[in-house]
Amino acid sequence: MGAARPWQPLAGAVVGALGLACLLRRPASSAGGALRLEAAAPLRFGARGAYEKTAGVGYPWLDGEVLVEPFRETTLYAVNHNGEAVTWMVNGAHAVGEETSRTFETVGEHSVWLETRTRAYASRVVCRYVRREIRSLSDDDREAFFRAAGVLYATPDAEGARAYGRAYKSAAYFIATHNELSGDRTCDHFHDGLGFLPQHAAFTLRFERALQSVDPKVSVPYWDYTIEAYDVAVAGDMAAWRRSPVFRDDWFGDAQPEGHVVNAGRWAYTAVARASSADTANAYGLIRAPWNVNKVPYLTRANTTFGFSLSDVPSCADHYAVMQTTAWSDFGVDVQYNAHGTVHAMIGGVTGADLQATLLGLGMRAIPAENIALEAFATQKNLWRAGQLDCPTGCSSDAPVNDCKCACTKLQTWLDEDRAAGILLSVSPIFADDLYLTNRRGADVSEAILSALCNVGDDLAPSIGDSLESASPLDISFYPTHPTVDRLYHWRRINGFSDETWTDDMARSVSFEDVGYCWGHNLNDTLVWGDDLFADGAAGPYTNAMLWAAFDPTDGNSPTPYVYDTFEWPHCAAQGYPLTLIGNATNAEASGKAMVDDAVEYVAR
Repeated sequence: MGAARPWQPLAGAVVGALGLACLLRRPASSAGGALRLEAAAPLRFGARGAYEKTAGVGYPWLDGEVLVEPFRETTLYAVNHNGEAVTWMVNGAHAVGEETSRTFETVGEHSVWLETRTRAYASRVVCRYVRREIRSLSDDDREAFFRAAGVLYATPDAEGARAYGRAYKSAAYFIATHNELSGDRTCDHFHDGLGFLPQHAAFTLRFERALQSVDPKVSVPYWDYTIEAYDVAVAGDMAAWRRSPVFRDDWFGDAQPEGHVVNAGRWAYTAVARASSADTANAYGLIRAPWNVNKVPYLTRANTTFGFSLSDVPSCADHYAVMQTTAWSDFGVDVQYNAHGTVHAMIGGVTGADLQATLLGLGMRAIPAENIALEAFATQKNLWRAGQLDCPTGCSSDAPVNDCKCACTKLQTWLDEDRAAGILLSVSPIFADDLYLTNRRGADVSEAILSALCNVGDDLAPSIGDSLESASPLDISFYPTHPTVDRLYHWRRINGFSDETWTDDMARSVSFEDVGYCWGHNLNDTLVWGDDLFADGAAGPYTNAMLWAAFDPTDGNSPTPYVYDTFEWPHCAAQGYPLTLIGNATNAEASGKAMVDDAVEYVAR
């Protein structure tokens, strides 16, 4: 008999494409010479990285797979090798030992073969970026995200492309793109329709790819702001929301800075770019919403909106409610509002116009007055899109805001023709209720409300904080905010929509008395996302139909390069909601929470 080979399968061993299906081994001879066969524990392997908790649980195509992350050292370790020496072949690279370390540099599948003297196993690892909640990141990973983002804010496109390659885009590119598409006078191509989720998924992915051109191991974290809502519920104090660690100087920065300008930490005095002739701009020539008179050339945030403090922040109730919506055409619209949009109002706010004093001075009831004021930033935008509010251009930087604010040039005609209530109803559904048009004595105050929304009076010159308007990506908090609703979308789609029909021509930003067509929201609309959206360079430009397929979380062959760490909400479970937000709530508030309150809808522009 010749010399034994280092490894030789025993008779009966069956090695399949994904591993050893069955291995029979011959035990030592027993009395009488009878042959006994035993099933050996199969040879397998696992992976160990920087994070202990297994990520990606819930994705059907990851069930039974080994997930690894790109550009992160991963230790592969043999399981059930029974003390035998282990030989590895990983992507063609040879190694020996119970463990071997590898760093995978491409998203996709990577072959793994390991063998001992008696057994072998052929399999693979699946490599994807993992998006984690920002608080669960290691200090080093969180710092890496913010540091790479800082490069995007500081380095122009041409310089960045030379240094980091063609995937690089500066923060200025993302700010201007969002401002142009959300600040168009005809309609909002990013919000108020079914294009919101796929377009923001594309927007965030393109930002993530730019980050990865600077640091290839970085992914965009998500900020689960329902944790802050939980903290508010526990503390019984809205101030708990702004005490969150996300507002540390080295994270997002102060949520309530003195003078409204972020003036400390890594985002101190983040500059607002001046617009070129081709850019969408405000009256002062800054890349901001045309309806925003804010002249401060730095990132601004405010605690209040038109004099009121927002208290209805997105909570577990809101996320649970939207997760019960199983028709795509409803889910894709509803997720924008209570489950998301109020975060932008909490951070951005509006200064320079105290509608609280104006409306309460009219004798209005507190709740209608508050709702009118908190929605006024959107109502004024709607007036502008309807051609009823006109905003100046070409104001010098030293011009007073009262000389540059938007105004309704036809206001006196409307008042003379007794059209105030009709104009208000045409731009906001809350005015269908007479409580929003009358004071406590029942007197009609619609003319005074419309005049206030048309900025009549020296004390009404609203300046909108950057998170709450069309150039909202200026605020770093924008980027971890949107993966939060993308995560909800992943989980809802994994659990199945009862109806995946994409209903066209239902954008809300065209006519505020009805829905209509707005480019960017129909299924087959051709979008701005081109060949550089995905790393594989698949041909663009993309349509919403193509993004629907590309961002399918149930398909492991889709080009989406990331997964979310978990689909569990333990803080919501502590309030009586299902841990996965799917199923029946044991909390009366959870069961009875209205998903969308039309009187208090918010959406970030």
